[in-house]
Amino acid sequence: MSPMNTQQRGFTLLEVLVALGIVAVISILSWQGLEEVLRSANRVTEVDERVQTVSAVFSQLEKDLGALEMTLNAPTPDADFVEVTGNGLLLQFTQRNTSEPAYRERVEWIIEGSNLLRISRRELNPDAPSVSEPIPARGMQIRLLREPGGWSGPVIFGNHTVQERSDLELQGPALQLNSGGGAAAPPPSDDDSENPGREPPETPTGQNQNAQTLVRAVEVSLTQTNNQAVTRVLLTGGVY
Repeated sequence: MSPMNTQQRGFTLLEVLVALGIVAVISILSWQGLEEVLRSANRVTEVDERVQTVSAVFSQLEKDLGALEMTLNAPTPDADFVEVTGNGLLLQFTQRNTSEPAYRERVEWIIEGSNLLRISRRELNPDAPSVSEPIPARGMQIRLLREPGGWSGPVIFGNHTVQERSDLELQGPALQLNSGGGAAAPPPSDDDSENPGREPPETPTGQNQNAQTLVRAVEVSLTQTNNQAVTRVLLTGGVY
């Protein structure tokens, strides 16, 4: 019995070309989808990094302001204070939240170029400041809530994105400062706050030369590299 003749048939050139075309189209669509996924992941990562950076900045600011021991007594040269200068925000307080013994510290928050810096100086070694890593930021705006006096005018540093303000009011009765026998000086005007380098107005003879106001809160608005501004109102520490 003779073997059966079987006819073997392969793919034609047209079929191969059609299959390759389908595979190419699927590959292109898959690659475009992968690129979009990667772009979305990068955007999410950038937003997450900005959120974490801003949260860390305001967390440190809250710690610095919370370390202040603001009192109702007349201010002295050695007292804790917070003020707006020509460079940024300046604080002086006693640092107790470390494993080291308590020490006096002066802290500055300034905008330098396109970065936010925290510069701290210890009382025993003021010529060797500790400078934080530069934090990308385009600008900063600061206001102080004084009592009595209310909110000061905004002071802007760098290229800050101006936002509409809502003057928050703290609950509770107004404070009565212990002036130590001297008459209370009037709170700084908005013009004075916008020109921190300006000399304070003269007070009549016999009045206390120290400003008899208490900073109860600080509003800090930080403009990020994407021109979005984040604003926080932080309370100062102390006994009211």
